[in-house]
Amino acid sequence: MRRKMKKTAKLNLIPILDAIFIFIFFLLMSAQFIDIYQIGSDAPITSTSTEKLDKKPLNLTLELNGEKVIVKTGLSEKVYKTVNYRDLASLNETLIELKKQHPSEDSAIIKPAHNFKYKRIVKVIDNTREITKPNVYITALDDQNKKFATKKLFDKIIFDTQD
Repeated sequence: MRRKMKKTAKLNLIPILDAIFIFIFFLLMSAQFIDIYQIGSDAPITSTSTEKLDKKPLNLTLELNGEKVIVKTGLSEKVYKTVNYRDLASLNETLIELKKQHPSEDSAIIKPAHNFKYKRIVKVIDNTREITKPNVYITALDDQNKKFATKKLFDKIIFDTQD
């Protein structure tokens, strides 16, 4: 008796590969391509010099916590004013007052709480960098000590964390 050898059938991979390529195409077409934004900020300034300052620095600090924006000034971080987040126009007015008192200062430290929303941080930064009201300007000094009108307030933003 002779045994018949069965031929093994070859697996046709072409339909499987076609399906995989179509699947990859639909995955790529359905993927969401998002834009990632970043907030430009400066690194905190540290100094080891022991020079005495001829004028007390403003050291403007904005603490963002809950519904409040706490404006602090000075090295001791004395509370200058507390503003409700929903009243950013009042924050802008407060910063205009401070800029008029300290025209050479151009930096602000922002200390957001860990749960303070990103969109809110951006709105506070926008109100910190320039005057939001139309037709309102302040007087500033350029490098040659010439006066000029500007809408710029505190455009150097430094991020810090709350303890």
